[in-house]
Amino acid sequence: MKHQIQKTPLFLLMLAIAFGACKDSGTNGPADVEALIASDIAANVNTTFTPPAPDSDVEGDTESNPGYTFYDLETGSTVSDSLSADWDIAFGGTTILANSGNGGGIQLMETSFSEVLTAPATGYEASNGSWYTYTGEAPVGPKHAVLANQDHTLIVLTSEGKYAKVQILSYYQGNPDTGTPEFESLMTRPASKYFTFNYTLQNDGSTQLYHEDAFTFFDLDGNQIVDDSLSSQWDIGFNATTIIANSGQNGGIQSLNIAFANVDEAPNSGYQESNTSWYTYTGEAPTGPKHAILPVEGQTLLVLTPEGKYAKVRVMSYYKGNPDVTGQDFINFIRPESRYYTFEFALQTDGSRFFE
Repeated sequence: MKHQIQKTPLFLLMLAIAFGACKDSGTNGPADVEALIASDIAANVNTTFTPPAPDSDVEGDTESNPGYTFYDLETGSTVSDSLSADWDIAFGGTTILANSGNGGGIQLMETSFSEVLTAPATGYEASNGSWYTYTGEAPVGPKHAVLANQDHTLIVLTSEGKYAKVQILSYYQGNPDTGTPEFESLMTRPASKYFTFNYTLQNDGSTQLYHEDAFTFFDLDGNQIVDDSLSSQWDIGFNATTIIANSGQNGGIQSLNIAFANVDEAPNSGYQESNTSWYTYTGEAPTGPKHAILPVEGQTLLVLTPEGKYAKVRVMSYYKGNPDVTGQDFINFIRPESRYYTFEFALQTDGSRFFE
C-alpha cells in the first residue's frame, strides 16, 4: 500500500517557518546585556554616622576586664593600644576618658541626646564623671544605684578632630529596667560597670551632630546620579554601607550568593527596601586589612527598577579610586576616603528576568 503524501501550500509553509523563528527567539531568551562600571559614586560622604543599635555591655574596670576599656567610635570596636590615636573614649568605673594624649577631649551638655544638634567648639577636658546620678539611700526607687542622666549628653572631640555625641543608657549588664523590683533589690541586680550607649559621629570634621539621612540616588539605565529622590528616575541609593532600592516607586533589592558572571536570571520575588549584607567589616582581622569594609566575594545584588526592569550589581570597592585592598599601603591604613562606591552592573532593558 502506498502512503499518500499531503502537500502543503507554499505560503502556509513559509508562514510556519516564520512563526517558528519568532517562537524560538523568545524561548532562547534575550541577547546578552552589556556590563558597565560606575566609579567613585559618593555615598553620603559628609554626613554623620549613627550605629544601627546601641553598643551594649562595654566593660569598664570589671573583675574580668580590669582597668580602662578603650573604644573607637568610628569603627564601633575596642582598642588594645591605650597610647595610640585609634581610640576616642575609655570606660573605667564611673569615669569616662577622652584621648587627650592625642588631641581628644570630652565635656557634658545638660541637653537631651536628640536635642543636641551642634558640638561646642571649646570647653573640652580629659575626662568626665558627671554623666550619672548616684541614688544613695533614696527614699523611693533603687538604692545605691548609678543611673545615667537621660537629659545629659556627652560631647567627644576625637583624636582625628571629629565631633561626636554620646548618650549613656545603662551602667549595668544587659541594660536592665531600673524600675523593676529585681533591680531595686541589691541581691538580684545585674553586675555594674557594663556600659550601654548610643552615639552619633560627624565624619567631615564639622560640629553638626544631626543626621540628614542623605542618600546618593543612581539611575542604572542612564548610568548617572539623580537629584530628585521622589521621582521614579533612580533605581538604587547609597548612604554609607546601606544600599536602598526605589521602593516608593515599586522597586526592590536582594542579594544572591552567586558570582556576578554566573547570574543569568533574576528572581521574580524576594525583593526588599534595602541591603546591608553586601560587605564584610574586617574588625581586628588576624591577617589582611583591619577595620576595613570589603565586598563579600561571590555575592551579587539583584535590583528591580521602578520601570519593572531587572539588573544585577557587583560592588567592587567602597574606597575612592578602587584601591588594591591587599597592598601594604591599604593594610597599614594608608587608605583613600571611604564611602565611594565602584560597582559593575548589567541592566536588562526588555523587561525580562534573563541576562543572557
